[in-house]
Amino acid sequence: MPTSLLNVRSLEHELDVDILGDNRYLDKPEKRFLRFLQDSELWNMVRRAGPALKKLVLEFELQITEAGFHSLLHFGCVNLRHLDIHANGNLRASMIGEIIARAGPCLETVALVAVGIDNSNVRDILLNAPNLKHLDLSYCMDLTFDAFPSFLSENTSHGDDIAWDSRYLALLMHPSNPHGTVVLPKLACLRLMHCIKIDNMAVSRIIETFSGSLRTLDVQKTAVTIQGLYSVLRAARQCGYKAVERPGSGIAEASPSPTLALQSLNIQYSDFVSNANVLGANMSRDPELSPWTVADFAKMAPKLTSIYLGGRNSYINDEFIEQLAQGLPELLQVSICESERLSDRSLLSLASNCPKLQVADISRCLRFSDAGVIALVQACGGLKYLNLSVLAITDDTLAVIGDSLRNLKSILLKHCMRVTFDGIVALVEGSNGLGCQFTLQHLSLADSSNASEVREWCQRRLSSDAIIC
Repeated sequence: MPTSLLNVRSLEHELDVDILGDNRYLDKPEKRFLRFLQDSELWNMVRRAGPALKKLVLEFELQITEAGFHSLLHFGCVNLRHLDIHANGNLRASMIGEIIARAGPCLETVALVAVGIDNSNVRDILLNAPNLKHLDLSYCMDLTFDAFPSFLSENTSHGDDIAWDSRYLALLMHPSNPHGTVVLPKLACLRLMHCIKIDNMAVSRIIETFSGSLRTLDVQKTAVTIQGLYSVLRAARQCGYKAVERPGSGIAEASPSPTLALQSLNIQYSDFVSNANVLGANMSRDPELSPWTVADFAKMAPKLTSIYLGGRNSYINDEFIEQLAQGLPELLQVSICESERLSDRSLLSLASNCPKLQVADISRCLRFSDAGVIALVQACGGLKYLNLSVLAITDDTLAVIGDSLRNLKSILLKHCMRVTFDGIVALVEGSNGLGCQFTLQHLSLADSSNASEVREWCQRRLSSDAIIC
């Protein structure tokens, strides 16, 4: 069966034979989406690969049923390292459990996105996949904080359906349980996007369990609030990561060991409505941590280079961003979009403290002006991706971008009604004829002034593969 007829990204193994046949059209979406993969076709592919199968990616294969997935068990796919299943309503929790139990020892990446799994399935993955590095459970609506273990009394579960009861906790090797026989995987990346029941308690458990290895945590569009930052801080402290007093400075500074591995945190578009006092002492009930500030969080996560906080909120203010920027000078990516209380003061702080920024989403912050954006652009010459949508900027900002950002790849200017054709020319060509025309790959002008005229001009000046919309 030629892959040009299959909606399957890849099915790889170590054999020299290409079990998918002709794959010359894999890079042409119009060839890939002619029809859905059927159970019989999956059986034939898995049968040919057998135990040599290492990677299986099935995205939106809606017609694969449990009969098709059973092929992984029937043909002994025990060396599977990468399992990726998106949006399949036919896959029951019990079948997932069987697959994980069979293939778990070799699994390094598991993505079960928009699949009907529950807390017990996550428990089984963690218990049976010791080499797991990447776990994506986005859009799994039934997951709660009890999908992850906790040895702390204040984080223990209550209720009838407890995934991590004393029986399972007794299996885990942990400082409080040195006689455990099971070592949890050193998870590096965990994505729980749009898992609507995941909350601050879940963040606390996740940090407690994976603090030494977790580099990426994505809990955007969940029940996690800004106070999730405090959950990170408190769990890190309970794991032995403490702040110490720098001699003579009176400033708390994180000790070099142990160190949180966290590099990227995304709590964007979370439930900011339930946040009350972001910077005040009321957030902390632990007298040893009160008053809690964003600076304390930053010192507990010194390796953090990406943080996404934006999303229709009125609780992030300039003081918040100032403390964050001062504590995270190595920041590479930041999103503070739709934060209505922020002013140019926040941009000036980022410009002063985070010169290495490469990605900045500052869109829909209506109090930002040319002055703040220009300061950020001039200080962060390495910016590659910039979202300025719905800002009241003028051509002056675009002229500075054209002269300052030699590596700019993408810029969004949606609904920037004060930007004119002259501003786009200054962005693309710069004052010396260079501008961003040789690096720019994506330019969005939706609903901006003279958008159609500008689009035609840009198509002639930018590279042929540039996306202009």
